[in-house]
Amino acid sequence: MTVSLEKVYETPVKDSRTVILWVSRHRPLKAQIDELERRLGPIVVYQLSGVIPSAEFVAERAEGLGAKYVVPVLPLSFTARLVELAKAKGFEVLIARMRSVAVVKDLSEAERVVGERPDRRTVAAHANGTARVFEFERFERLLRVELVTEPF
Repeated sequence: MTVSLEKVYETPVKDSRTVILWVSRHRPLKAQIDELERRLGPIVVYQLSGVIPSAEFVAERAEGLGAKYVVPVLPLSFTARLVELAKAKGFEVLIARMRSVAVVKDLSEAERVVGERPDRRTVAAHANGTARVFEFERFERLLRVELVTEPF
């Protein structure tokens, strides 16, 4: 799979817009777009999806777009490095706080649960045939990712 970058939303105004880089294989939910507009005013959202090679790759794309915010759905190690790069590259990292609302036995049941609030809910299918439904709650600014260990 290649990496793709596309504009997925733009506030329909002629004023300047805050640029957001959305790094995920899933498009933002309507409730997420609404929340970003409520907090930031006019926005333009670009989605970066596919096999992301590194946090540096994401940071370079953010810098090239003039993004003020990056919303990643990436492995923890990528996200931690992205937070480090954000300060040097002039953007902030936001995470979408999602609450698990259901674990169901099949995708059709998950789609029914999503359909109750389609602007706020999404589904993650698992290899064993079950699916988990998540509901968007809010965005949070990611300041630091810390891994703490102890001898085993």
